[in-house]
Amino acid sequence: MAVSKRWHITFSTTESSRPVNISLSKKFGTFLCGLTVFFFLLFSGSIYFVVSNQAQIAKANEIFRENLILKDKLVLLSSDIDSIMTKLKLMENWEDKVRSDKNFKAINKEIREMGVGGLPIVDTTFISLNNNLNEDYSLTLNKIIQLRGKIDFDYDTHQELKDLVELKDELYLNTPSIYPAYGRISDSYGWRTHPITSNRNFHNGLDIGNKTGTPIYAVADGKISSIGQQKYFGKYIAVKHKFGYQTNYAHLHKIYVKKGELVKRGQIIAEMGDSGRSTGAHLHFEVLRYAKYRNPFQYLNKLKDDIIITKK
Repeated sequence: MAVSKRWHITFSTTESSRPVNISLSKKFGTFLCGLTVFFFLLFSGSIYFVVSNQAQIAKANEIFRENLILKDKLVLLSSDIDSIMTKLKLMENWEDKVRSDKNFKAINKEIREMGVGGLPIVDTTFISLNNNLNEDYSLTLNKIIQLRGKIDFDYDTHQELKDLVELKDELYLNTPSIYPAYGRISDSYGWRTHPITSNRNFHNGLDIGNKTGTPIYAVADGKISSIGQQKYFGKYIAVKHKFGYQTNYAHLHKIYVKKGELVKRGQIIAEMGDSGRSTGAHLHFEVLRYAKYRNPFQYLNKLKDDIIITKK
């Protein structure tokens, strides 16, 4: 009869004189060793997996935190854009008021909205990371595009308004708009009976009477184009202005400017007199536009908003 092989394991301690004997069959012992080795390998593999993937786990956690930060920043950026858009709207209202006050052409509201319109852009940069984040990003991106369009459009309209205001200021300064002298209007523009010849003729200017030495003022910014003395006009000054204007001052007593000199609106350029063919001290004042005589009375005491640009 064959005797089965067995494994004998003995445990002993220093505290006990009697050892503990365990007897196992070879088959069970082999199974137990295999199970022990399996769990050891499983534990070792788990440790290796955790250690080897620790960097990836840390990176994933970092990406998650960055996504949260990015989402918060997108919200703040979107809020800032809304604030800027609100301020731009206030600036547009200011521009509309200035255009209305200055009698400038208004900006059509539909055209203004078209300047910032366009199809929305769908950006998929972050679609693989987070769908909500990608939607917030696309929304913010479209706001930036609209803001850029609005800024470009408003910049052009503001620049146009600035040019119009500067042009209106220049037009006002270069358009006859004040009395050339203090006194009474002794003869108006138009048909009359000449006070010396008694002939009926057309009077191309406006006569303002006062005593000799009364100051004569330039009625607009300009350049002295001519100074001289004529038989009928006596001592005279001719001033060229922008926008086709010219003003003439005749029957002067003294002249304080020189040919080619630049003069300002309201500057004293001469004194009233009675030189030339005259019945007494007065100023003969003429206004021409593109070499055609105009009624000077229409240019006296004009306000800035009363003056408009015309080609005639």
